[in-house]
Amino acid sequence: MKKYAVFTLHYCFYIAALLFFPKDIALVTACFLISVLALEHIGFIILPLIISFFLPLSHIYILIAVACYHILLYPFIKKNRFYALGVYVLSSITVFVVLYIIQGYQADTLKILLYLLAIYAIINMFHVFQTIEGKSTIIPYQQKILDLTMILGYFFITFYYCDTPYVLYFLFMQLFIVHDFKYNLVFIFLYAILVGIADYTKLSMVLLPTAISYMPLGIFFTFSYQNIVWIVGAIYSIAVLILPFTEKKLTIEQNYINTLFDDFNKYIEGLNEEYNKNVKIKELKEKKFTEISKAYCSTCTKSTICRTKLEKRYSFLSAAMMGVRQNIYNCPYYNRFVLDADAENINKSYEYSAIKSLSFELSYLYNQSLALKKEYEKFISLLFSYGYPIDALDINLSSSSLYFSIRLDTQKPVIEALFLRCAYKAFGESLEMKQVQNQIYFFKKAQIKITYAHTILAKEGNLMSGDNYYIKKDYNNSYVFALSDGMGSGYTAYTDSIDALKTISSLSKYHFRTKTILKLLEDIYELRSNYDRYATLDFLSIDSANRKMNLYKMGSSTTYIFHNQKLYTYENQTLPLKLDDVNSAYELDLFKGDFIFLLSDGIGDFLSNKEFESLIHQEQTAEQACYSIVDYLKRKEKGNLKDDLSLIVIKAI
Repeated sequence: MKKYAVFTLHYCFYIAALLFFPKDIALVTACFLISVLALEHIGFIILPLIISFFLPLSHIYILIAVACYHILLYPFIKKNRFYALGVYVLSSITVFVVLYIIQGYQADTLKILLYLLAIYAIINMFHVFQTIEGKSTIIPYQQKILDLTMILGYFFITFYYCDTPYVLYFLFMQLFIVHDFKYNLVFIFLYAILVGIADYTKLSMVLLPTAISYMPLGIFFTFSYQNIVWIVGAIYSIAVLILPFTEKKLTIEQNYINTLFDDFNKYIEGLNEEYNKNVKIKELKEKKFTEISKAYCSTCTKSTICRTKLEKRYSFLSAAMMGVRQNIYNCPYYNRFVLDADAENINKSYEYSAIKSLSFELSYLYNQSLALKKEYEKFISLLFSYGYPIDALDINLSSSSLYFSIRLDTQKPVIEALFLRCAYKAFGESLEMKQVQNQIYFFKKAQIKITYAHTILAKEGNLMSGDNYYIKKDYNNSYVFALSDGMGSGYTAYTDSIDALKTISSLSKYHFRTKTILKLLEDIYELRSNYDRYATLDFLSIDSANRKMNLYKMGSSTTYIFHNQKLYTYENQTLPLKLDDVNSAYELDLFKGDFIFLLSDGIGDFLSNKEFESLIHQEQTAEQACYSIVDYLKRKEKGNLKDDLSLIVIKAI
């Protein structure tokens, strides 16, 4: 809407000013306006024809002929700038030849024709002639330069050929619409030079246009108030004064912080829902777990997995504490492990923990947004100068590399080269962009490509696996891989693992860093699980733009990374769905040719590191590596899988 208001205020003046020019000059300038308006929309060329009522009949014929040129040749005008320039040259030649036949040679007319030809050529250069889906489109960019060029074009004509000072005053008023006051000084300086050359005694005349260019209401001091026409000028000057202040300002702080607090509120709402459920107290169970481990497990002589693997013991003892009759390791003391304390309902310390965690996150992201504030605001300003106002800006500061998206407040076609050039000017680095419906994403170019394969199999005799995975790819070619193994097997284990991954999926939509998301997951999952069930979690995030990956292990099996023909292992040292920042969080570099293997204990418990390494070859694809591991395990176990099996194989190429 603002675009059309500016357009109206500019062209009301440009057309009205023709009434105060000499007839020949008015005709030449009207033809110029027709060509300029045709670049905006062919329907607009009717506007300069309004002055036909004030021109001689011969001039009216010329003006109509020029309009007909543009209507008939408009399909060619839209094709490229040279056709458009050619139509304007044809119009100018027609005007000059007809006037020469009627009136003879007029030096001033020729000078103005050549002068306006140069102005039109500049305006023509600041338009993009583009074919989008088979449809030719003319798109103006650098709108500020276009406006200033039009003002410059009128400036010399008004100074030399118009005797009415009001036209000059209202011309300087156009500078206020442009709303970049450094240009006011340029035009005032130019005006002062011309006045000084013409008659230096009239330099005081410069003061009034100067005042009007900064404050349009200064025009009130020039009115004689003897003619009622002053009301029209007053209304126009008030409209010019108001327009720049109606501009919608999009600020980084307001836009981004609003998004962050929206995410904060969503999380708190979800947390409050969990508080309404029957929740057990974590401390009781962990205390009991420690007591049992010291009293019984430390002296146990059985060669079972629960002795050596903390997550297996936690699963086993959790079931015992909650009265589940599944003594899968034949422990002779199993019935002694029932939790003998009444469970309380809501532990408010979780609420404090969650809010504290989020407050740190909001503070971090806010400071990050301030660090890039100038760059983003420069980008917004650049796009606005090309006629692309931004309706919304979404900055993903949780990404380890530059990643944001915009939504435009206009239906004007997007010019990719222009947008990327603006991004480079603002951020000082080459970005890539992708348009998805009305959202435009900007991100750093990926240095590596990620391929992956995955498989899930249920243990022998089960129709459903207790393992699940979650894979997410963002528009900036960053990835999230999550693999969860529910306690036990079958439907119950399936619901445990899928529940954890659904929560991951929900939290990953927020603008938070991975570590914060996992901290929130801990709180939510503990509240939801009643402490009688659990699921492990492997969480891997990969940023292909800076070749970094972050691995978080929460009660899960060993993760393998195959790099330079060597297998590296990353062990878990925390309880299920517990994040130990020191022992089970890894930040690693990623190189071309690297394999990453996320797997459940259905593989890790049955294959040695040596066996695993022998199955991997550098030339394999992710699909081939995945198949070779699963096929080897099936053959080793003779098709009788003793546990649910899940595997995600990732390869950087």
